Amino acid sequence: MNYFAYGVRGLLTAVFLIAVVGKVGRAGAFSAFADSLRPLAALSGSALRAVALAVVAVEGTVCLALILPYTPATLTGLLAATALLAVFTVVIARSVGGGTTVRCRCFGRSATPLGRAHVVRNGLLASVAGVGAAAVVTGPAGGSGPGLVAVAWCAGAVAGGLVTVMEDLVSLFRPVAPSMTE
Repeated sequence: MNYFAYGVRGLLTAVFLIAVVGKVGRAGAFSAFADSLRPLAALSGSALRAVALAVVAVEGTVCLALILPYTPATLTGLLAATALLAVFTVVIARSVGGGTTVRCRCFGRSATPLGRAHVVRNGLLASVAGVGAAAVVTGPAGGSGPGLVAVAWCAGAVAGGLVTVMEDLVSLFRPVAPSMTE
């Protein structure tokens, strides 16, 4: 496996692990996530909870597949991540295009409604996952020195962490609207 694939594994493991923890890591988080799906999936009750549970289960399974040191598991994890992210991209794009306002519960709490930035983010992540899968299939082009593997994995994980807080980082640089008292 090449170093790019290790970096992609780190990135996607971080993204999906933070997503799972954000959805189940505190009281009420899972219910808030399931409720946020209602306008996106036009489901209710037990069907809605089943979809929410399936999303969290697949995200957790992707994490597990990506940390296992076996190429078939890695490939399966990358393909599952590609598919899941592609589905997220399409569902969010339909929601945004239809004018539906839904808070992003991708990584737990957020006041930010789903928007074009979420579509772009998930589309890019899906593309990276797909290219990572292709890199795994094409074979070990970059070697497997343990030090460089660790650097690639960690760099990917840091990038994944940054992806999950991108909304917060961007908001730090938005101009503040003048107050009415000025």
